[in-house]
Amino acid sequence: MSERQAPQPSGASLRAVVLTYGGGGEHESLLASLEAEEMALANVLVVHNPAVAGEPDPVLPPACELLRASHNLGYAAAMNLGIERQLGRGCDLLLLLTHDARLRPGALARLLAAAEAEPGYGLLGPALVFADGDRPFSYGGLTGANGVMTHRTDWPAGRSEIAACDWVDGGTILFRATALQRVGRFDERFWSYCEEAELCLRLSRAGYGVGVVTAAVAEQSPGGTQRFGPWSYLMTRNGAAYAWRAAGLRGFVSSSARAVLIVVYELVRVLARGSGLRSGSAAEPWALAVGTARGLFDFYRRRWGPPPRLPGAGDVSNVEPPGEEAGAGG
Repeated sequence: MSERQAPQPSGASLRAVVLTYGGGGEHESLLASLEAEEMALANVLVVHNPAVAGEPDPVLPPACELLRASHNLGYAAAMNLGIERQLGRGCDLLLLLTHDARLRPGALARLLAAAEAEPGYGLLGPALVFADGDRPFSYGGLTGANGVMTHRTDWPAGRSEIAACDWVDGGTILFRATALQRVGRFDERFWSYCEEAELCLRLSRAGYGVGVVTAAVAEQSPGGTQRFGPWSYLMTRNGAAYAWRAAGLRGFVSSSARAVLIVVYELVRVLARGSGLRSGSAAEPWALAVGTARGLFDFYRRRWGPPPRLPGAGDVSNVEPPGEEAGAGG
């Protein structure tokens, strides 16, 4: 792991971690949006997951610091690296962002004002819209009685400044440092997907509020369609683990049954497309069926960490440590 050090300010109450992946430069617009929101870039740490071995470091403004992972660590472990570094320097609030997020004007100021006004919240997020317009993506996540996670896509009832929810999407999160110090970091066994919901569950059970600041808006570009196999695998495996923790036996049974139904449905789509009864390639539903089935199987046998080799891997690569083969995870 290599680093590029930048001058570090002292006494800052807000710090940020930006997680990047690959060499596409998507982070540049995000850093520009942070700077436009008057975020000091000297307080921003960029953690980079390389998509290929030997990938060049991302180009950053001189004020930013870079922390480069040895390989693609996924979301949880890479964010934890940044969290440890930034909390070790001292801050009251910690903003976590992925490179596909964009803050709209005034979003950061509204998040900070809400955190100051409502100290009982351990975590706050913005209202999220899809990057291609104003279509709602999430006003916060909800967990059903059976442990199933859903995004709230309708404006929360009451239109209060902070809408309480069960979890916030990991693309843009503002943490209270004391809350993280109390409940711990992301569960790295999840690798990616559902780890933010699991951490929110721990925060809620520790007595902290979790909510969305409805007047703060950020854009998000979900990447599941770029990686059908790993996405379905991780959502199934990690979603089942979350459902078990959130709803106990009911969550275990419900998530298992749901995964089986998804596999059956996707296999029917494979047959329909393969026989010409429906248009389109059979590759997508096949990747979803295989990923879901393998995810449920690996949940049962407690295989954690990065996804195995799957059809429809898309942009998920370089998940093996240098010189090692992919193992069973921690």
